[in-house]
Amino acid sequence: MNVLVIDVGTSSMCGIVFQGGGKVFVAQSAYRPDYLAGGVVEQTAESFLSALATCCSEAATFAAEKGLEIGLVSLTSQRSSITAVGADERPLIPFVMWQDTRNAELVDELGQSGKRIFELSGTKVNTVFSGTKMGWIERNLPEVAAAAVHYSTIPELLIHEMCGEWACDQTYASRSNLMNIRTRSWDPELLELFGVPAGKLSRIIAPGQAAGGVSATFSAATGLAEGTPVVSAGGDQQCGALGQGVVAPGVVSAVAGTGAFLETAVDAVPEGLADNVVCNASALAGQYTLEVSVPACCSALDWYRRTFCPDMGFDVIAEVVAAEHGKCAPSLVLPHFQGRGTPDWNPRARGVFAGLDLSVTRESLLYSLLVGIFTEVRINLDSFESYVALERGSISGGLTQAPAINQLQADVYGFGLTRQEDPESTARGALVSALAGQGFCASAEEACAQVSAGIAVESFEPDAEKHALLDIVKADAEALYAAM
Repeated sequence: MNVLVIDVGTSSMCGIVFQGGGKVFVAQSAYRPDYLAGGVVEQTAESFLSALATCCSEAATFAAEKGLEIGLVSLTSQRSSITAVGADERPLIPFVMWQDTRNAELVDELGQSGKRIFELSGTKVNTVFSGTKMGWIERNLPEVAAAAVHYSTIPELLIHEMCGEWACDQTYASRSNLMNIRTRSWDPELLELFGVPAGKLSRIIAPGQAAGGVSATFSAATGLAEGTPVVSAGGDQQCGALGQGVVAPGVVSAVAGTGAFLETAVDAVPEGLADNVVCNASALAGQYTLEVSVPACCSALDWYRRTFCPDMGFDVIAEVVAAEHGKCAPSLVLPHFQGRGTPDWNPRARGVFAGLDLSVTRESLLYSLLVGIFTEVRINLDSFESYVALERGSISGGLTQAPAINQLQADVYGFGLTRQEDPESTARGALVSALAGQGFCASAEEACAQVSAGIAVESFEPDAEKHALLDIVKADAEALYAAM
């Protein structure tokens, strides 16, 4: 089976052709959102539609030249951005991107019903999720709201472009605060609270399910065969976890990019679920994920380098970490440069450096910053442990390029970690979702094994003595944050 995976990222879209589990072609189209004053972050719908046409056309051309038949299209995307669609089925406004915070006032207002919203939707109301963005449009853009017949995430618009169907899979719906996390359907009480008309929402489908087939129009425009099934594989973070091997409880995926996102699988919504985690639908039909996040990760390291040592390359950073970790005597750092995500969603939190003396160097400060970042990740891992026993972790992202930094993570977390030598974990997760969901593999485990075959894997085991020392740092960090 040859599968075209469309991976919609923040800075570009990729079209990747997989033959079996092997990647044989990649097309990429770059774009960027517009960051404007007043918390406005927008991006034109046309930029996504144009990138889709480019990726699909180039993939179809490659397949034709090689005599390959693309039998399936699988789509994964960034998750919570929203546009309003008019009666002509075209967007009325640019996408209100997931980073946009114009809905903050509505979020504060809905906080009065926060307990009930969490109970029904599995997450606290926040500025990122799409429900408050729709509610903001209904309230603040009355002319747009009056003309809108539909609200669409990026993947919904792309699915409609490919096959003429409006469909939203459960992973994106669970990132809206509007879907009942247990029934996996739009919840009337939530829709009323957020002020979103039910008639403006897509039908909900399971991840891994085909939303439709490539239309004659899209086939003529791109060269993809008419009728080729178009599968909604799930959101990018859910697919990223799947590509990292999170197919059953006990494994956690930790992506250390601009921020850090952590996901683990659960078979059902946990009893006694607390609002220190986000509970979403998984990219595997019927399964759930628990998710936590640390807003500043690579962004905090970039700040440090820019401010103190702009000439320091990543290879030197790795050497510094290895040397300082031999001493294992960090200063205390709370890495809340962009507020705090989970476990308490505190946007007003700020970074703190404590316990400094005259022996501190720029090298020891760098090490302390990384310890602080990974300690914040560890605190969030403890939130997972309330619901599922973690046995091992899989790491990826910009902060996993050096063995010394990965060993530091293992020593902070206290369990074994693996890192795949492959940057396409999200796309591979979308492939797993499609192969399992469409019945080409008997199970997700089989699909995951097929997709990851031949990929080199590094392993890192924790040092018990260093873990015990770093546990003291964790306790001090929690105490300092609580006292602020």
